[in-house]
Amino acid sequence: MEYTATSKTGNSTTLSATFSADEVSAMRREATLAMAGKLRIPGFRPGKAPLSIVAKYISDDELKDDVLQKAASQTYVGFLKEHKETDALIFEPEIVGSVLEDDAAKGLKVDVRVFEMPKADHDLWSGVEVEDVRTDTTKAVENRIRALVDAVTETSPKNSPAAHGDSVTVTVATEKSKNPYHTEFTVGEGEVGKAYEPFLVGMEVGASKHFRVQLQDSALEGDITLDAIAEKHIPEVNDEFARTVGAFDSLAELRKTLEEDEQRKADEARKDMIFSRAIQAAAERLGIDFPGYVRRDATQERLGEIKDSLARNGLSLSEYLKYNNISAEQLTKDVEADAVKLLQRDLLMEATERACGIVAGDADIETYAKLHKEELVKASIDATMESGRKTIRNIIVWENTRNLVVDAVKLKELSEAKQEAQ
Repeated sequence: MEYTATSKTGNSTTLSATFSADEVSAMRREATLAMAGKLRIPGFRPGKAPLSIVAKYISDDELKDDVLQKAASQTYVGFLKEHKETDALIFEPEIVGSVLEDDAAKGLKVDVRVFEMPKADHDLWSGVEVEDVRTDTTKAVENRIRALVDAVTETSPKNSPAAHGDSVTVTVATEKSKNPYHTEFTVGEGEVGKAYEPFLVGMEVGASKHFRVQLQDSALEGDITLDAIAEKHIPEVNDEFARTVGAFDSLAELRKTLEEDEQRKADEARKDMIFSRAIQAAAERLGIDFPGYVRRDATQERLGEIKDSLARNGLSLSEYLKYNNISAEQLTKDVEADAVKLLQRDLLMEATERACGIVAGDADIETYAKLHKEELVKASIDATMESGRKTIRNIIVWENTRNLVVDAVKLKELSEAKQEAQ
């Protein structure tokens, strides 16, 4: 066998190999012998039939495929012997082209791609630049305070006409719906409350009005009947309110607790976003790719998960495609793109773990188990079992690797337009 490396793109190298007629004959004989041991040929014990008879039970396509696979493997092994520094992946070489001449004297030509583990050390990540993520917890804190206010707000029946801020129960009969439906909302709040406010303000219980409203992208027209009105008794947001909703001495203490909690969440979300951007940037820089069969398997696995999820919600894939107005081909294309991104992430994480020597010892596992006892129990992870300890070890290594990536990359400020958008 003779081969040459014809091209290198990202983490893959294309090898072009030629095999003599004698080498092809040897591979054909080896393939035939291997198949003979699996065939049941009348009058012969398994593996004992003459090769001339075995050949009659084997198709030319089967034999050709086996020979090509052997040729690809030999090419791969030859490449590794000459490139011992190559950190090869455990992927079968991918055949990208072949010519098996009808004239046996001309032998075989085969082109294969081999794939290497990318070099993902600290130098790689420190050379990656991604946009920073702005964190502002002001809105999140205010939303949580509003939720606490709603939780302790009391209501009482109201005999006067409906007004802004009242809680109302209504019956809505639209031209599009077959049957009237009942719903409850606050007049003037939220999309629904704002839409119906012009019709409800001033109405009394039992009254009906014809309406036409615009809700998001759809217009509704019909009749609305006011069934009940309740006046809200909204508490004042002060120190007394803080003591009502929890073990807080003052509103300032409540706000501080909420701000710290939301800041922790924001910091984790920021890390996740920076990490995702870093992975994408590194994958593009290194040109990380995978054999076709790996891409197909990952895509089919993800499609299977989607089908299972739809089935649990009483939907078929065809119904999902119809409702979302996309073709099966487009869905497969989108799913493959997402599947490849996950493959790239996992490969870069593994490469970083190896290059940077990130490990988790028994002491690390014990410490993690103590700090996250409740979380592990909820996830049914038993730190006293070997399987549980293995899971914890993987979690620690993953988190430490992610932190290394996030801490190493260079961050650039967001443009003013993007800051305003966020």
